[in-house]
Amino acid sequence: MTLRYRQVDVFTCLPYQGNGLAVFPDGAGLSARQMLRITQELRQFESVFLADTDSGRGVRARIFTMEEELPFAGHPVLGAAAVLHLERCPDMPRATWQFELSERTLEVGTRLTSHGFTVTMDQGVANFGDPLTHQAARVFAMALGVKEEQLHPDLPLQVVSTGLPYLLVPLQGDIGTARIRHEHFQTLLETIGAKFVYVLDPERPEGRTWDNQGLVEDVATGSAAGPVAAYLAYHGRVTAPATVVVHQGARAGRPSELRAAVRREDGALAVSVEGGVVPIGLGLLEALPPAGS
Repeated sequence: MTLRYRQVDVFTCLPYQGNGLAVFPDGAGLSARQMLRITQELRQFESVFLADTDSGRGVRARIFTMEEELPFAGHPVLGAAAVLHLERCPDMPRATWQFELSERTLEVGTRLTSHGFTVTMDQGVANFGDPLTHQAARVFAMALGVKEEQLHPDLPLQVVSTGLPYLLVPLQGDIGTARIRHEHFQTLLETIGAKFVYVLDPERPEGRTWDNQGLVEDVATGSAAGPVAAYLAYHGRVTAPATVVVHQGARAGRPSELRAAVRREDGALAVSVEGGVVPIGLGLLEALPPAGS
């Protein structure tokens, strides 16, 4: 059995910038173990595997990092939608897709552009945890190698989620010195209900995040851009409705721009995230890992 995939760059209008992604349009029949092994083999930060739904009105999507399957992530959904547009309706200027993830269904719009595609995903309502206490904030500052005086004086550390909970860590000034230095950082995040950390310069704004071992820096994090926009509106830094352009990835050599639109919806803050997608190439795996369990 062979397996075809498309390589795209997400949250950019230029090839070889933004966040690279492998999209497998024909992922039906693969086991979770196979999807994980394929992602590890390609050494992608994330890969996404698609299969048609029984109703035919949408696609099922499974998202993998090199460590695990995720219930939701931003750039894999945007990149996958662009690939669907490219393969199923390349002459249409616009299209809409329904993505069935493990815990939710998302509507995603694609638009043909001169560089490839612009893709918009409605992430829905943002959920906010309680701001961290001063003592807890100090613990995470130390875990990130950040001095206490670098923490933003007017904005708290807080967990925010639109499907994947991030601990947002606002700093004043340069965020370049931050990195994960705690040996058991994932366990530390679990104590406050977060999955990942997102270090933020709220003035630019610019963000950084890593895998929880601190080994690989993500260059464009769509699942964090929505929470960032909602957080800035929640704390009065922007007035909804507004669009926040989040910069990320330049420090890793892959400049990216993530456009997050925040709005008020039934008394809550809801967000959609948009970015460019550039198709890079087409690949073929001629051997698959064992299905296993």
